[in-house]
Formats: sequence, structure tokens, C-alpha cells
Amino acid sequence: MRLIKKAVKTLTLLAMLAMLIFMAGCSRATKLSASGKTYTISPSLQAFYNRMGGEDVLGPAISKLIDNSSGQCQYTVNALLCLNPMVSGDEGFSIYSLGNELDVSEISINPEATDGLIINGFKVYEEFVPIFERFSQTTYAGNPISQVHINYAQQRVEQYFEKVGFYRNFSDPIGTVKLLAYGAAGCTKGCSYHPAAEAELSNPSISLSDLDLMEKLGILVDKSAFGKALDKAHTAADGSLEQVYTGVVLFQDATGVVRLRPLSSILAMPVKEPGEKLYDYSSGVVFYAVNDTLGYHVPILFDTFINTHGGTAVSGDPINEIFEYDSGLFRQCFTNYCLDYNPSKPENKQVTITPLGKQYLAMDQTVLPMPATPQPDPSAISLQVSETLPKVSSSEAQTIHVTALNAADQTPLTGIETEITIFLPKEKTWSSLLAPTAVDGTAVITLPILKNIQNGSILAYKVCTTNASASQSCAAGTYLVWTTP
Repeated sequence: MRLIKKAVKTLTLLAMLAMLIFMAGCSRATKLSASGKTYTISPSLQAFYNRMGGEDVLGPAISKLIDNSSGQCQYTVNALLCLNPMVSGDEGFSIYSLGNELDVSEISINPEATDGLIINGFKVYEEFVPIFERFSQTTYAGNPISQVHINYAQQRVEQYFEKVGFYRNFSDPIGTVKLLAYGAAGCTKGCSYHPAAEAELSNPSISLSDLDLMEKLGILVDKSAFGKALDKAHTAADGSLEQVYTGVVLFQDATGVVRLRPLSSILAMPVKEPGEKLYDYSSGVVFYAVNDTLGYHVPILFDTFINTHGGTAVSGDPINEIFEYDSGLFRQCFTNYCLDYNPSKPENKQVTITPLGKQYLAMDQTVLPMPATPQPDPSAISLQVSETLPKVSSSEAQTIHVTALNAADQTPLTGIETEITIFLPKEKTWSSLLAPTAVDGTAVITLPILKNIQNGSILAYKVCTTNASASQSCAAGTYLVWTTP
């Protein structure tokens, strides 16, 4: 009996712990998602609201109709819509200049600029131009009051205008532009609405010091071999987010893709021209061809390290042959890092990454070359697709894995954008953009649970690069929808 009571008590404690964990998870989710009281759009503003994109663009109404200097106005999450009843037609509608009241303006730093869409010395970020034009440019968006900013703390690209603000999350496909929550920030009385964290004008709970770029590298391997972080994530001289580790330097660009700096090149490590293949696996090396038949001999131990830590997509190509840098100690450098070999150490510690991070930190990074990763022509991209599950039931979600490779040498390609299309019954389709491929060339999307699909149906899908030219690359696959009777 005592054992039964003890077991019941233990189960009760476990249930309470599970409930606490669940509630904590719900609390975090609530903070990230939008919540609060909403209202019906005033009939006098309904047509204007719909014309400007409705709830999808402006968000729901978060206040009752109020009177101010611009007329009868109503807050939505992202703007303050107004109607002057004394003015007839479309000219009576306006969007109030909340941006000026929110004190987010800055001085133009480029008054003489001529490249792109320039207004009062501010360049409208190219990716934001389509939605800016949808807002009839300055008529409903207002004049730009800031340059474009890369907000690493909130992981987005943003630009402020007098009446609305635009942003794109790093994790969103290029061109997925949304509005900042101007209305929620400006409505200080009569509103009880909290916007989604991603749309807030600022989020002081997030700081760059909280970010660890190694977690965003995108390779599913033990990353500890690259060493510990030597500094906090910071904005580098080239405008990207950067973090230095013991053996590598990572940076994140405006697309959200994390890559490695060409550290060996930046630090001027010894370089040797590629040569002909002289040895093979039987001699303890693997030949890495980098230029037709020319390349470098890489020791098997180094090749194993590379292949278990993201492959050459992470290391880059060799830049020299292995050499003795100190008595009995050997080194070989690749584009993004170097490897050391110490035969006197235990077998599992003989190969280590060269600690070049401190040397990088000691340099003047403002004079360092930071070449952008070139994007291949779509015809040079080879796509591969696979499914997590060979079959799914009517209550399961399918996950599709995409890999983008260089068609010439099958090396992974970073930052490739793709779109998936599922071919449904009755000639219907479902499509969605994927996030850009990570440093290992991969991207993943979990499909929604599809309803009303006949049991036993085979669903076909296609993934294509988002280049509109005739040479775009595609890959196709199928999976079975099956629920056991």
C-alpha cells in the first residue's frame, strides 16, 4: 500500500511538472504572437481599409473610431486610418503620420544620391519599393524618415516612413515585406493590443549579446570543434552581423544566411598553386580537385574532419598542401579555416582547428576584403528533394527536404531560394516559398495537413528555383496519403 501511495505521489508530481512546462511554453508563445482586443472597422473606413490591403497588410482594428486633427480616425495594428468628412472622394482618406510622433526619424546621410528611388536624400530600399508604390508612395506611406537598417537584434531588415514602416524577417523569403506595428505603438489610450514580437518597433528584451551565430550555421553536426566564441555578435565594418570563434569567423547577411569568412585568405596564410594528382587513398590522402585535374592532397584524417563538420561547403577548398609549421607539427589551410595535426596527442585529439580567431580580432577589419558569395546561374544549380515520411495519414504533416548543389562539382550552394508546388486533386495546387538554403545547401519546409484527400492518393510536388528565366532548375517527388482503415 505504501508503494502504491508513493507511486501515485510521484505521478502527481510529474504531472504537475509537465503542466508547468506546458504553461511556460504557452507563455513564451503568447509573448511572441499577437494578442488583445480588436474591433470592427468603421463602415466609413471599410472601403479604404480594403483598398490598402485589409487585415493582411494593416492588421485588425484595435480601437474604436476617434476624432483628431485629421478627422475621424481608427487605429489598426500597423497604422492610423483617417477620413475627413468635409472632403469628398478618395482625397478625404489618409493615413496619419505616426512615424513622426514615434520619434524614429534620422537625418539623411546621402542627400546627393541618385541611384534607385531617392526621396529627400533617403533611398527607398529596393525590396520595399513594390509595397511603397502600392501605398501610392508618399501619399499613404509618407516620406522616408530613415535609411534602411539591418536590425540584428530582431533579425529583420527595416525602414521607417512617416505613415508606415516596412520590414522583412531574415527567415522570410526575399520580397516578403510586412508592416511594422505603428498603430499598436501609437495607440497609448483606449487600446489593449500587443502585436507579434517580430513587428514591434523595438524589443528591448532581445540584444545582440544573446545571439550565437554558430547555432544558425545550418549544419547538423557537432559544432564544438570550431571552438568557443571569442566575442559577442556585433555589426562588422561591412554591415553584416559577425561573431568570432576560436577557429572560424561567422557572419550573417541581410538574407539571414550565416556563412564563414574566408579566414585563411584574410590572414594571408601560405598559398600554393594546385598541382597534379600524385598520391591516392592508399598513400593516406584524398585528392581534392579544384581546377579541372589540378588540386591538393588532403590527409585522410583532415578529410574525415571536413566531412563530419559540414564538408567543403564549410571548409572551402584547400589553398595549400600540408606543411610542417613547427617541429613535428603539421598544418593545412582551406579557404575558411586551417587544420593542425599533432601525432603525439591521443588519436581523438590529433586533429584540431587552428586557433586563428584571436589573430583576426587583432587586425583592423575595416581594411579587410569581404567578398560576397557569388550566386550561380540557375542552369548551374542541381536540386534534390526528399520526404521525411514515405506516406502520411490524413492527420499527419509531411516535411520536404531540399538540397541545392552546384551542377558542375556537386558542392552545396548557400542562399538559393526555391518554391514548392503540390499538385492536388481536381487540378488544384498549393504553393509556398522556402527559406534560402543554409551553408550546407539545405532548406526544409513542413507542409500543412491536407484535408479532403482521398485515402490512397499519391501526391506529386515540384520544387523550383525562383528565377523566372527558362533555365530555372526544378526537382520533383511524390508521397502516399494513407490512413490505415
